Amino acid sequence: MICYVERLASFRRLPPPDVERLVALVEEVDGMLTLHELEPVSVSEEHLTQPTIAVTGESGVTTRYRTVAAHFRDTTNWFVAHGSTEVWRILNLTEDTHPFHVHLVQFQATSRDKYNVDGFDPSTGGTTTPVTFVGHGTLDANETGWKDTVRVNPGELVSIALTFDSYTGRYMYHCHLLEHEDHDMMRPFVVMPAGVLAAMGDMAM
Repeated sequence: MICYVERLASFRRLPPPDVERLVALVEEVDGMLTLHELEPVSVSEEHLTQPTIAVTGESGVTTRYRTVAAHFRDTTNWFVAHGSTEVWRILNLTEDTHPFHVHLVQFQATSRDKYNVDGFDPSTGGTTTPVTFVGHGTLDANETGWKDTVRVNPGELVSIALTFDSYTGRYMYHCHLLEHEDHDMMRPFVVMPAGVLAAMGDMAM
């Protein structure tokens, strides 16, 4: 008797990331919903006057971040090397659940952590006390395979791993609620050949 075994799924764990990025989901005081692309504050910027978002992670280390884009019209910041694997971390500072959707790729949700976000002040877009890790959450069974959308609940930081090995070009990520993506939870990212990205140098993040 001959037994044939076929592979029924294409799922595989993605390799360690080349780049990590952090975006915060924010509701501003006028009710506008936005995506704040965040960048760590460097030592030379420690005396920034603009509001920053301080995040204390599981290790107890606190990192301050500045917002480099918050609206669809703002400068494009996320340039991705074709073929690379990245981890995007999505921190929900709003009181709503948001289905986070990425164009072009399917991704893997890798973790869902719970944070105390009481220190975030929507009136300034910064924190009065750090947003602080309080414990690990659980990914649902239906979130453990390939996804193009993941749920991010209030006070959660959800991490996703993405490999950009199909096409180059300009794409979008956004909240998948129509009203939210129109007001103003949508931002672009650009995938380009690694050699072109390297030639851009400090112009690319």
